[in-house]
Amino acid sequence: MNYVIVAENFPEESAKKLEKYGKIIRTKKNKKVMEGLNTHPDILVHPLPNGNIIVDRDNFMYYESLLTGIKVIKSESHLDEKYPRDVPLNAFTFKNYFIHNLKYTDKKLLEYYKEKGYELIHIKQGYSKCTTLVTEDFLITSDGGTYEKLRDIIPIYKINHGEIKLENFNYGFIGGASGSFGKKIFFTGSIKEHSSYEKIMKIIKKYNYEIEILSKEPIEDYGSIYFI
Repeated sequence: MNYVIVAENFPEESAKKLEKYGKIIRTKKNKKVMEGLNTHPDILVHPLPNGNIIVDRDNFMYYESLLTGIKVIKSESHLDEKYPRDVPLNAFTFKNYFIHNLKYTDKKLLEYYKEKGYELIHIKQGYSKCTTLVTEDFLITSDGGTYEKLRDIIPIYKINHGEIKLENFNYGFIGGASGSFGKKIFFTGSIKEHSSYEKIMKIIKKYNYEIEILSKEPIEDYGSIYFI
């Protein structure tokens, strides 16, 4: 069975549009994590390339009961409110690269990717996944440090900072407001008002991707959409 993991507070109408891609699984809020981030998939879970998943240890039984047919692994880290104790699972991969602030990565993630022979790349940004839209062919980020570190290694594009809604914060990020599945990118809302809209669309067209806008509301960071 395929699954689509979205935030506990992800809009119902938007979630329904994703049902054809897999069974919808909503996260379970971790009350130890800061409000506004405590329902985010990219904070609470980390899908592995082999189809298994590492999850927030405090709610391990919740995810294990819902994600049947795949191995659900309890995180080594205990998530908490203050940075960097909320970022151990907020990493991403691109082809054979594993990218995160490696000082804060969950031990079980590091063990997995080292064992599988991934090249580990350290970046300063602990919120690696939420700041970065990850596809099979390219990355888009507004984080200057991530862009500078990866620009000579990976096809990565930088867009203007901010302009994406995030509950309880001044702004959110494109990675947390999107997800990708095959050659299709899903945005949580309209990106036409973003000052980098034309650049984003040009990049997407360059790689022959399609997009689906899940809501007429402005784009909002719900902590990524994961397809597993």
